[in-house]
Amino acid sequence: MYNEHPDPEVMAAIIRLSDALCQWERSTEIESVLIIREKNWSYRAQSGKPNVPDWVEDTQLLEMIK
Repeated sequence: MYNEHPDPEVMAAIIRLSDALCQWERSTEIESVLIIREKNWSYRAQSGKPNVPDWVEDTQLLEMIK
């Protein structure tokens, strides 16, 4: 799951990117993984959706698209 980024403009951009990735995947059938990490914050999405459980490791996500 994801937490809101402390900067609303950054969070809005991340949501726009996730939406665009979702649309891209629907039209191309290419899957994606988005991982953004900061010191005390992170955002992870698979196929444009930020519903990745915390117990799934980044390496597992990346393996899904190889």
